Amino acid sequence: MTKQQGHIRFGVTARRNHPIKIRYFKRLNETFPDNRNHINAKGDFFVYAQLRANSNGSKYSVVFISKGWSISVRVYSPFFQKEDLLKIPHIFVSKSNSEHGYVSLCLYKNNFGHAEFRFGDRLDTSIIAWTKEWLYFYELFLITGRWYGNGEHPQ
Repeated sequence: MTKQQGHIRFGVTARRNHPIKIRYFKRLNETFPDNRNHINAKGDFFVYAQLRANSNGSKYSVVFISKGWSISVRVYSPFFQKEDLLKIPHIFVSKSNSEHGYVSLCLYKNNFGHAEFRFGDRLDTSIIAWTKEWLYFYELFLITGRWYGNGEHPQ
């Protein structure tokens, strides 16, 4: 396959193939193997995972989504009812997630200096750890009705 036929091989065109995003996809895919995981020629990817906040916590279906130069995290399971979405702190609510029953997590800015995720950050101490931390505080929220996590949520 050649470039003239409209196909691009990984590593051929630096503008369209982002090696660091490919490495992140590979690491996430190794950590969370799933047949649905995929990456496109731009380096945008979807990685499906099953996560627990801790060994005693509930299991959640999570998707790490990279589009452009950021990673967002969606939690699909358990199914979130539309009325519940208005009560859950530190999520982004949209028409799409209320119709499909998932939450998009607000993970990035907290009082301890964590800022926006950057490619180059370690996955185990950034996006994966932050997702588990959010799940932990969510489980406390379900029990107490109070959000114990820190940080700012954009208005």
